Amino acid sequence: MVTWTWALFGAVMIVLSLAVTHFMMRVNIADVPNARSSHKNPTPKSGGVAIAVAFLAGLIGLFLVQDNAASVFAISIGRFSLYFALTAMIVAVALVDDIWDVLPFSKLLAQLAAATFFAAFIARIDFVFIPGVGEFDLGAVGYLLTVLWIVFFMNAFNFMDGINGIAAVAAFLAGIFLAFVSFVVGAYFVTLCSFCIVMAVPGFLVHNFPHGRIFMGDTGSQFIGFVFASLAVFGTSLDEGQLSIYVVPVLFLPFIFDVVITLIYRTLRRQNIMKAHREHLYQVGTKLGFTHSHVTLVYGFLFLICGVGAANIQFASPSGRLTIIAGLLIIFTGLAAVVYSAGLRKGVVDRLTATRSA
Repeated sequence: MVTWTWALFGAVMIVLSLAVTHFMMRVNIADVPNARSSHKNPTPKSGGVAIAVAFLAGLIGLFLVQDNAASVFAISIGRFSLYFALTAMIVAVALVDDIWDVLPFSKLLAQLAAATFFAAFIARIDFVFIPGVGEFDLGAVGYLLTVLWIVFFMNAFNFMDGINGIAAVAAFLAGIFLAFVSFVVGAYFVTLCSFCIVMAVPGFLVHNFPHGRIFMGDTGSQFIGFVFASLAVFGTSLDEGQLSIYVVPVLFLPFIFDVVITLIYRTLRRQNIMKAHREHLYQVGTKLGFTHSHVTLVYGFLFLICGVGAANIQFASPSGRLTIIAGLLIIFTGLAAVVYSAGLRKGVVDRLTATRSA
């Protein structure tokens, strides 16, 4: 496909995303603040509909105009259609949740259903390479690992969508790096999907950051979480260009680390980890007095670092991959220690001796 076609599709997707964002602002499915909210006034949500609509429209458009698309993108029409349907289902279920606040168990069932169908009929993690150890053929365990990964990442991304811009900036930056790495190695379906995400986000982002005139809602966070989680699997199993299984997790290490360290910290304090809270590192940052913009820009910088790390992981030796991952974990552990220490001094973080349930 010639360059001008990609540019034209990108421009159309941005305009479509912007138009749907304006429409959702007029529809005004309001996010009414509560004790856990980071905003003070009722604000339109479900802005993620704009990202999803632009993504799905761009995906099917680019797939249809590409000659021999099934061959070029290394995915059959049947699998592409099922993937499109599953993604649309995630958007529909999340939109229902944004409107009527369905039970968390119902959302989990929808996530499990989508992940199970994906693993059974589209793609799964067939093997995993452990740096310094070697490659393991997962066999049937690959199905379970794929389902757990998709469900975990969908929820992790949702947990991190709590302040203006943080989730959309993450998706935009991660999408750029993933598009680059996948294109270089020849994982063209991942490139296509990453390109569509990158072009679908700006129309929403300009209204979400920095002023928060509309929120992404579960519609956006669940959808984006599913797409990136599935692309990690696509790149290792279907695409002719083999994408390292570590690329997507490293790209989103700022989010994954935040979620995991928060769960560990709450577990050590014997708190109910299943209950909603405001104790993620980015939330502690706002409690310390930093604005949404400041915290989002910090996370954006961390995503740039992880983007460079992910690109290097794809092309590094096994020992090099281990070094990159270890180095990033050391950096994030140090940053978490600084944030928690500041939170303890300011009294916005409970000590490990706390026993109350939250």
